[in-house]
Amino acid sequence: MANEPIIDVQQLVTDLRARARQGDGELAFGALEIPAADGRPVVRFRPELGYSSKPVVGKAITGVKRTILRMVFHVFDALARDTDHAIHALWNRTAEVERIAQADRGHIDAAIENETSAREQVQADVASIAQRLASVEEQLRQLQIAPRLARLERAARSAPAAPSAPAGTTSAAPAAPAADTSGPRSSGFDYERFEDRFRPRDQVDAHQRQYVELLVDAERVLDIGCGRGELVAMLRERGVDAYGYEIEPDFVGLAEEAGLPVTLGDGIAHLAGVEPGTLGGVVSSHVVEHLEPTQVLTLVNAAGAALRPGGVLILETPNPESLVAGSVNFHRDLTHRRPIHPDTLAFLCESAGFDRVEVRRLSPVDDATMLPDPDDGTALSETIKRLNALLYGYQDYAVIARLP
Repeated sequence: MANEPIIDVQQLVTDLRARARQGDGELAFGALEIPAADGRPVVRFRPELGYSSKPVVGKAITGVKRTILRMVFHVFDALARDTDHAIHALWNRTAEVERIAQADRGHIDAAIENETSAREQVQADVASIAQRLASVEEQLRQLQIAPRLARLERAARSAPAAPSAPAGTTSAAPAAPAADTSGPRSSGFDYERFEDRFRPRDQVDAHQRQYVELLVDAERVLDIGCGRGELVAMLRERGVDAYGYEIEPDFVGLAEEAGLPVTLGDGIAHLAGVEPGTLGGVVSSHVVEHLEPTQVLTLVNAAGAALRPGGVLILETPNPESLVAGSVNFHRDLTHRRPIHPDTLAFLCESAGFDRVEVRRLSPVDDATMLPDPDDGTALSETIKRLNALLYGYQDYAVIARLP
């Protein structure tokens, strides 16, 4: 027994306390990390692990260790429990912080994505508006400049050259030709630009194309007030000998540039001088509303005389049956005199000898403009239908009359 090593119990307790304060979870003689079900570490004091496997003296050392561990059991067990509780609380707090951070990160990412998307949409809207504004400005610029330049060019081409005076002599300038006072240009009203804005060419083409089939078998057709010559061009493409008269010089210039037989002058006076029975068709679109009553009578009667048997007369004009067309849109044109009711114009054609007279109502208003109709068969729905028919009826009509 004299050779057995002497164990310094005080030093052993001091070492154990030092290792416990390190908190590394690897306490000798029993402190051990054991993973919990949720994956966190667990700290327990296990005195049963205090033994020695050394030969000869192992049993003695084991006895001493267990004696010492029993002496300090309560101290180290309490220390292990406190450590475990602290680790458990820290573990839970860390998990909670991670959940909060993850949720905040998701909210922040979503907010950033929404803000980015909103800004991109605003930028796209601004770019679209800027593009549309530029397009509108360009259209306005072209409407204002191009017609004026074309008009100046036509005027320069048509102006007669002034005769040169002999050297050393003076002569008065030749008298200018009398201005045509029958057209809107005489008052400074730019009718070409007005028509470009409110009756553009493609709209007129689509509108007058319906008359081509009515006139395709006519041998010769006169279009009075033919404007830019849209109907004359369509008829001639179908092989019809069509020509026009127009009092607006700018329109005549445009027609001449297109190679169309359009004459500057009074189409009604020309019609009155046409040899009787030599025309197959007479068309006058949006002209009668510019005329005095006596001129309307002259137009209808002269057409009845100039057309051959079976010849057709087409008169198109704004429809006063629609309050919007007759009371609002009609007065947009300064050169309009008065609207003519379709019954009146049809009566004038019948009085001039036309036996088959048809009134064709044209230019319906789109549904989006009309009053909303529930269309449920109620009295309210019927009232709205009648109001729509009165306010937003067909904007134009055409009287189509044939000679027997």
